Amino acid sequence: MASSHDFMQKMREAQAAREKAFEPLAEILGKRAELQRQLAELDAPYGEAFVAAEAAGWTAEELKAIGAEEPVKRPKGRSRPKKATAKKDAPETTSANVSTTRTVASVPAQEGAGEAAVTASGVPSA
Repeated sequence: MASSHDFMQKMREAQAAREKAFEPLAEILGKRAELQRQLAELDAPYGEAFVAAEAAGWTAEELKAIGAEEPVKRPKGRSRPKKATAKKDAPETTSANVSTTRTVASVPAQEGAGEAAVTASGVPSA
């Protein structure tokens, strides 16, 4: 029959094998964390450069077609360019399309003119 010492030895061997298998992952995790930190440092300058390209006349769609991804964070104080909406496709209402009712103000009669004043309804006053 196996002793407790034998069981502990087998457990240590299994644990050592697990630790050895974890070593490459631990190394890659360290490199990955450093690269993610470096990438995060580039987010702000990348966003500013993307916005500067848009200000120079490039559209976000053109930049994406070339291979530039739209930045996750845009510089503060600037808003994203507005995308076309259904409102632009709908005909705009102009003053020619809107009927307005004009009210004629009453004009006071001039003394000695001998004419009656006209009220807002267009009816001569007495």
